[in-house]
Formats: sequence, structure tokens, C-alpha cells
Amino acid sequence: MLPEDRQERMHYMRRMFPQNPGEVLGNHWVGGRAEALRRLHDIDAVTFRRNRNFLNGAVTRLSSYLRHGCISLLEVVDHIKSNFGELGDKLVMQLALREYWRQVWYLKGDAILGDMETPKVPIGRHHLAEDIRKGKTGLPCMDGFIRSLLEEGYVHHHARLWLAAYVLHWRKTNWREAADWFEANLLDGDKASNHLSWQWVASLFSSKPYYFDKKSLARHTGEYYCADCKSKCPFDDSLPNLRERLFSDTLSTTPVQYPPVRPVMPIVQGQSAFSVLVHDEMLSPAHILLRRPFTKLFVFDDKMYGKWSIHRLQFIADCLSEMPSVEVWVGDLREVLAHRDIGRIESQDTPNQELKNVLAAYDPVWHPEDKFVDVEVSSKRLKRFSRYWDKVGSHVLAKIGAVPSADKEHSLRNSEMSA
Repeated sequence: MLPEDRQERMHYMRRMFPQNPGEVLGNHWVGGRAEALRRLHDIDAVTFRRNRNFLNGAVTRLSSYLRHGCISLLEVVDHIKSNFGELGDKLVMQLALREYWRQVWYLKGDAILGDMETPKVPIGRHHLAEDIRKGKTGLPCMDGFIRSLLEEGYVHHHARLWLAAYVLHWRKTNWREAADWFEANLLDGDKASNHLSWQWVASLFSSKPYYFDKKSLARHTGEYYCADCKSKCPFDDSLPNLRERLFSDTLSTTPVQYPPVRPVMPIVQGQSAFSVLVHDEMLSPAHILLRRPFTKLFVFDDKMYGKWSIHRLQFIADCLSEMPSVEVWVGDLREVLAHRDIGRIESQDTPNQELKNVLAAYDPVWHPEDKFVDVEVSSKRLKRFSRYWDKVGSHVLAKIGAVPSADKEHSLRNSEMSA
């Protein structure tokens, strides 16, 4: 049972997971549906259109709540359409990007953990350096972004692009190692939007790499980092010169795969009870499966959450505190199910193959997620967001006006890496 008092709950999670890195979750990031709805009603889609790419812009900060199912994409889109009409089109398109990444994950499965395509430029495969992991690169901008990641679990979408480009192109780091590190610390981290976005920056899931210059960074940060920077700026050059400098090396241009090694789980025998298994993508007291007349369980299993930052786990604990019908356990998932004599599972469908592998022995029933848009999308259209948006955009934005263009270099350069 999780403590009702939030401070006690934060301390409880720290005691239960002493090995998990990171800072304690602050009061400005309270998990759960109640906080998600409060933030939903604070959305300013008009200002978002104008200044979303500036560090002090009117972004929604809803991504962590969408990631954990506290609130659905459909709820957010309906709210924007009802309150802002056609002025909300840019924000709706950015939300659709999150759904796009997820549909690619459903289609490709574990393949998104390896190179999706041949890189369009030479890329590096170096290990993630310790100065990056600790935010000690000596560059005030990059160290500031990393500090925000490690201490808060949140990084503005434009800063995510800058940091990813620096790590991949200037430091020639293996994208997969960097993406794993980033996801483990993000409150909104998930493999679809995170790993595919890192591949987009690397040119492994895009037509060319993403990189930037000092002029762009200074403009969108209001000179916050540049004004007093004493370091030799590696970004202070023209884009053509940077391209020549960054991509003239004879580094790897061969796709690399990272197939996960997962054990074959033995068939469960002698356990007869039914249960709704609540996972970390369905953390809402309004979830329809919580109406089912079975035991509801959530398990903090170290095999799935052992590498996550403590603030991520504390965010989940906040969400679960609003779901009193759900039993919360800490331990091995299969052992907990055996202790409760559970042999059959129901849950919300997910593209997460790691979870599906663990639960395969329980003959699970996977209930489909609500459709973001009732349109059939081919695998060819899922190769690029622009193709996807050409297909679904008019349906998503029905009754609110013209559909904004999803030109690749405009929309994705200016979109959240985690929507």
C-alpha cells in the first residue's frame, strides 16, 4: 500500500529503490490524472503556435501524463479543437507525432532498438562519455540541458534536439546507448518517441541528419547560455561549414542491429485466478479496464524498472495513489502473480515487447487502445511522418479548418522529441 501523504510516498519510494539514480521528484511534477486535467485546462494553443520553439515558450508539459496514460491523446485533441478551433492545428499536429511514433513501434517492434535505415551520413559508435552522463562537458548550454534531465526529468523539446545532435554528431556517440540513457531519466521517456527521435537526428530514420548552429541556439534561448559563456563554442560556424566538419569523417555507414536477449518463460500451471495487470501506460483511475470484476495489480519489477531514475518511479507512484482499487507490489512480477494464484491476465495492449514476453505464459488478453483516428494507415506511410500526416491530418482536424503542412524539415525540426 502506497502512503497517502505525498512526502511520505516520495520517501517510501526512495527507501524501496535505493539503487535507482536521480533526484527526488519535485512538487512541480505531481503525477496523476488530476494534475493532467489541470494542465490540460492551462493549455494556450494560440501562444504555442507563436513561441513553442523558444525555451520559455508556451509548451503544454503534458507529455509525461500522456506517456503514462493519465490522460489520452483523444481527450487533449478534443479539448484543443473545442477551445481553440483552427488556431489549435499546430498543437494537434505535434500530438499526432506522438501517435505516429507509437504506430511505428507497433509495426516494427524490437526493430526500433536498432538502426531503422542506412545512415545518410557517417555516424559514430563511441560509448557515451562520462562528462556527458554527469553534465560536465564544459559547455553551459549542454550541461544545463543535462542538469534539467537528471534533476527534473524534463527537457524542452528544442533542447532535446540540440543535445541529441551534440551527443551524436559532435561527440560521435552510439545513438542507442545515448537514447537508453536519455529515456531512463525522462519522466515522459518511452521507446517509441525517444528512440525513434534519436534515430531521426542521426539520419537513421530521416532523409538527412539534424544539426544546428550557435545562431539558432542563441536565438531560441534568448542568449541565456551564450551571453556569459567562456568556452570555445563548437557550434559557432555556418551550417555548410559545420556539415563539412561534422560529416567528412570515414565513420560507420553500415546499419547495426541490437536484438534483445529475452528468456523463454515457462508455461504457468496450477494458477487459476484472473487479474487485470495494470502497466505503466494505463495509469488513470478512469481507465475502462478498472471496471472489470477481477483483481487489479501493478508490480514494480526491478527487471523492468531497475535502470529508471527515482523521479520516474515516484511519478508512477503519484499516479497509482489515485487508483485505490489497484494493488501495488514491489518484487518479481511472476512471483507476485504466483503468490496471488493468478494464471490469466487481461491488460491494455502495448507495443512493449519486453512486457509481452514476461506475460506470454499467462495467455493474456490484450484489449486494444482507443484509436487516435479511425483511418487505415499503410506501412509505407509509416516510413515518414509527412506521409502519415497527409493521410490522417484531415480526419484528425475535421471541422476546425485547414490542415497545416507536415513538411519534414519544418515540422519535425520544430517538434517535441517526445510530443
